[in-house]
Amino acid sequence: MTASLFINPHSERVGKKGSRLATHADEHGARVFDLALFEALPSQVEAALSTSDLIVIEGGDGTVQCVMSEVMRQVGDTDTIPDFAIASGGMTNQIAKIIGMKRVGRSGLKTIHNDPKALQTRMIRLSCDGVPDQYGFLFSTGALPMVTDFAKNELHTRGIGGSAAVVGGIVKAVTAERDSVMPATDCTLTINGVVHTGPHLGTIATTLPSVALGLDPFWGDEDGDLRLTYVEGGCSKLYRHLAEVWVGFKDKDRRPDGFYSWNTDTAEFAYSGPVMLDGEPLNLPGNKFRISASRPVTIRR
Repeated sequence: MTASLFINPHSERVGKKGSRLATHADEHGARVFDLALFEALPSQVEAALSTSDLIVIEGGDGTVQCVMSEVMRQVGDTDTIPDFAIASGGMTNQIAKIIGMKRVGRSGLKTIHNDPKALQTRMIRLSCDGVPDQYGFLFSTGALPMVTDFAKNELHTRGIGGSAAVVGGIVKAVTAERDSVMPATDCTLTINGVVHTGPHLGTIATTLPSVALGLDPFWGDEDGDLRLTYVEGGCSKLYRHLAEVWVGFKDKDRRPDGFYSWNTDTAEFAYSGPVMLDGEPLNLPGNKFRISASRPVTIRR
């Protein structure tokens, strides 16, 4: 297996402490691509795909999203998709914490080459007219983008970083300051042949077994690789429902309180509020877009 390493020197951890992978690349005959200038990413990915069947990414969530999106766009719907490995190198590293390399450095590179614990999953493919498709693992509208923005602006400035900042934002949002931190926004969601329209608190979707901090807020029972939960703007008992889902109590019917969860392969939105993919805000040119499950990808750990 021939690897290409994509390393972002501007990511939080890599920028402060340096890459944990680059110095060991020669031991495995791996090519190293420096992401100092993201304008070069398309040509770098093209070069990597011509020689490599393993793409290793060291950086934060935004770096992972950019590199994997470019790879998926270039391979299209028919070409062979290389395996991926993800090494934490940013601030929150949400994706790396869930499906990233168990060890980063010489031993980690050796493991993903010789004895990997491989996970096969799908990605979320976000399609919107006027922009290239984006690929990621954790999609959200409304509340979670707002809470993340609050965490970055309010808590990171006080030295609270990473997942702790996001948790702080959630705690504040579900208590007295809910309306100020995450007000309801209008949304029309079409999923599994049903249309939901009106003010919504937010949606969250993933193709992974869980999301950050072990939270798995999904309880749909339909077929489909994309799991999505939708919360109405007028929902009640938000704190109670969050706590119950967090500890794994999912058999309760939450629809009377405005909570819905489905499995699907495609969901369509008409929505103009904040949208986030893997912790990164998206600026979409229109208010109509679609998310769907991608072709299967293999993640080496």
